[in-house]
Amino acid sequence: MALDANNKIIASDYAKALKAAGLKIITWTLERSGLLKNGGGYYYQSVTNGISTDGDTMVMMNVLAKEVGVMGIFSDWPATVTYYANCMDLK
Repeated sequence: MALDANNKIIASDYAKALKAAGLKIITWTLERSGLLKNGGGYYYQSVTNGISTDGDTMVMMNVLAKEVGVMGIFSDWPATVTYYANCMDLK
């Protein structure tokens, strides 16, 4: 994940390169180091300025799914990923 000039969460250049290489990507993890409303902790340091609520987890998942095309996301709280997948009708 990265941020654009307006602090909007976007796919990083690295993630785009992995997608372009045709790799099947599974990510880890979304809720690893703290609430996003509190900055998210270490694992979110590249997007700290772009997160302000815990709902931004859904924004990150949408970028991972739509822009990066990940196959799956491991999560410490599987309900978050399951909720997103159900809302987006993903299998």
